[in-house]
Amino acid sequence: MNSPFSDTARIDALALAVGEKAASLFSHRKLLCAEAILVAINETFGQPVSEDLAVGMAAGLTAGLGDRGCLCGAVAGACAGLGIVCSRGDHAATRAAVRRESAAIHEAFTARHKSSCCRVLTKPVKNDASAHMAQCAALTGYGAELAVLSILRLRPELLDCPEAARSGEKRVCSRVRWLLSLFCR
Repeated sequence: MNSPFSDTARIDALALAVGEKAASLFSHRKLLCAEAILVAINETFGQPVSEDLAVGMAAGLTAGLGDRGCLCGAVAGACAGLGIVCSRGDHAATRAAVRRESAAIHEAFTARHKSSCCRVLTKPVKNDASAHMAQCAALTGYGAELAVLSILRLRPELLDCPEAARSGEKRVCSRVRWLLSLFCR
């Protein structure tokens, strides 16, 4: 893909696009935090699993791990999305690399929001449904952005979809190019 934009700009644009998609899936009450991230990541990177399976895999990760208010579903969903994309195919990352990137997701999220605990994050907005919804949509979007950044650190070829990519990844190329076209004009 010939682009006048640097890889960093293209990566950032893709991360932003996927984050906006995940936030939109959450905001329109189609999916909860972790579910929205897994669906957005899954669609962007060639649907390694069915949408039903992506939603099912993330169902227990929402609302602080099964409505317990512990780990924010945006962090859990981001790490699960990273694992789905980066642990498959000929270019599979090692489990240790996925764990390191999951730690980086957690650290970046916590650095920005001062917590990764759903209960702590939502306490200031728990009595305001509209503010709660807006905050969680923003957290969902940010989690998806972090997942994309981690995925592309482990699988940078997914940004350009080289000829060596598996035949099953052809859809990845078209989806990534389409998302990038929204931001890199």
